[in-house]
Amino acid sequence: MGTFSWLPRLNPQIWILVMGRFLSQVGSGAVLFYEPIYFVNQVGLSPTQVGIGLSSAAMASAGGYFLAGAMTDSLFWGRRRTLLLSCLISIGADGVFLLAHGFPLLIVANVLMGLGDSLYWPASGAAITDNSNNHQREEAFAVSGLADSLGSGLGIVLGGLLLTMDNSYQHLFIADGITFALFLGVLAIVFKDKRDRTHSFEETPGIAAWRKALLNPVFLVFAAANILFTTYVNLMESTMPLYFTNFVHNASSTAPENVGILFSGYVLIAALFQLPIVRAMQPYRRVSVLMISMLLWGMGFLLVWFVGISVGGQGVLMVMVVVVLAIANVTYNPFSVALVTELAPKESLGIYLSLNAQCWTVGYLVGPLIGGWTLDQNQDIARGLWITAAFSTLIGGLILKQLEKFQAHTDSIKSSSNL
Repeated sequence: MGTFSWLPRLNPQIWILVMGRFLSQVGSGAVLFYEPIYFVNQVGLSPTQVGIGLSSAAMASAGGYFLAGAMTDSLFWGRRRTLLLSCLISIGADGVFLLAHGFPLLIVANVLMGLGDSLYWPASGAAITDNSNNHQREEAFAVSGLADSLGSGLGIVLGGLLLTMDNSYQHLFIADGITFALFLGVLAIVFKDKRDRTHSFEETPGIAAWRKALLNPVFLVFAAANILFTTYVNLMESTMPLYFTNFVHNASSTAPENVGILFSGYVLIAALFQLPIVRAMQPYRRVSVLMISMLLWGMGFLLVWFVGISVGGQGVLMVMVVVVLAIANVTYNPFSVALVTELAPKESLGIYLSLNAQCWTVGYLVGPLIGGWTLDQNQDIARGLWITAAFSTLIGGLILKQLEKFQAHTDSIKSSSNL
């Protein structure tokens, strides 16, 4: 008992979701990492074709989030059936990957994979919300995110080991399909849709529910801040490694292999500190924690700028960047999702979670465009990206301050109506 006493005491249904997702992410992590290598080096497609294939998954996800929101809130589909459909579509995607030896089937496989993934997130978030009380919600989302990250990381490692033994990339698709099939079985046999049993309020018509969510001023203010956060996450993941490698000179620590080790350390730090930081921050309002996160993102980007102008000690500064941004991300992710569940009416939770996921779509569209263009310019402009990003967190802080005022006003109205 003492060995696992540090784990949060969550509803068993949440642990079912967490373990199932960890298992499926082991397979998905391997596929997503090795897919471009396989289709370029073995199938013979061009990098541009593979890039278009990956983009088609993102576009399918963007459309799928709207479908997922409506299905998750539907009395017929609910959380459980939406999750089951997500697994079935993902299994189908692996089957198409297995048969794909050209560009058209690559597009089909990626569209299916993107659609399956988009159905998962709103339904999973709603199911976690249904099975957790308001006080423990951050821990529940933190554990879910941790399982996701660890599963993906383990999948990349195990996929590499499988390839060294066999060198058959098709086995990765088979393994991914098996992990999704196991997740499907767990959901079908063990997982219960709590909302279907306790749902007693009127179901809001689909278009009216979407309109109400999109015109909710408090949520729109949150969405503006959330798009900034997701853009920062993407800049850190996709632009920063290339910036360190190509624009930071006179430091052996900027060799590609060392930058890879540095960002592996980021994943490890985030995993180790996720639960302790979430527990330490739980007494505070979620908006206040997001303000702290915004401050940390600003500090991290300022340190990246210092890395570019420093004539020595870049290695130490880069380690500081990774530590600060890992803590920034840990204080952002669980609290932002928990805040969405706080802002959303219960009958429209899936819709609000799908709109939250769309913030990630926007951030992951804007981030590569800004980062890619900047790194195509000279060193001064590339360096200027990070000081600009740091200053943009001041705008983010003002947005969150406005959100805090909106929330306080809404809470006072609710208190007055209850008197």
